[in-house]
Amino acid sequence: MFFEKSFIDKLCTFVFMRLKKLIGVFQRIVLVTSLTVLLLSCKQNKIIISGVIENCNSPYVVLMQVFPDEAVVIDTVLLIKGKFSHRIESDQVGVYLLKLSDDSFMSFIANPEDKLVFSGDATDLTQTYTIQGNEETKLLIESRRKLDHLYQQTELLSKEFVRYTYSDNFDSIKTVLDSSYNILFNDYKNYLTHFILSNPNRLASLMAFYQTLGNNSFFSIKEDRELLDTMYPALLKEYPNSIYVNDLKEKLMESDD
Repeated sequence: MFFEKSFIDKLCTFVFMRLKKLIGVFQRIVLVTSLTVLLLSCKQNKIIISGVIENCNSPYVVLMQVFPDEAVVIDTVLLIKGKFSHRIESDQVGVYLLKLSDDSFMSFIANPEDKLVFSGDATDLTQTYTIQGNEETKLLIESRRKLDHLYQQTELLSKEFVRYTYSDNFDSIKTVLDSSYNILFNDYKNYLTHFILSNPNRLASLMAFYQTLGNNSFFSIKEDRELLDTMYPALLKEYPNSIYVNDLKEKLMESDD
């Protein structure tokens, strides 16, 4: 039995329209899914930094990330009349520097989705900058400023050392200067110990543990293991995938060998 041509045409038209509708639905599903993925990817893994550096003649600052064993340049940040806005792509917490020169920089800690606002004066950036946005950075700035003050005090001792190097009573003066240096060093180490124990789950405390005064370290992994045994589990809980915490784990395992 043969169908009339008009019936076949109608059937083909019906099937075609149904397929077209189904394809349209499928395309919309794909489009919505793609947009969702895109929006999620845009929403995640971004650190926004912005702010202003007063009295700055440089057209840019250098953005560096501080890794466990080195600091690496990752970008340059354009300054327009001292103002800047920049996005850092990252999927985990990081330690960073915005650097005008070796002696002029802003250090900070940032998590994905943080929005940090900077301000400072280029004439003395390291001492004048402030950052709003997270507690980690506030703690990092606190300990860094304390260390800078310690450097200023020890530089005064060094000048006195040079001044009396060839004097007749140099030995007695050197004894006094050495004693003063040791007092400053031990007082600061006590400050760092209290700082770390008060904030054991903060990366700022791990950075404080690694601080040095010239070639002299305040702590060592073997001699100050008890301090690390308090800090490490707290850091691991707070930042389970952090490269800094993983590096600490490796160092602890090496010290056990």
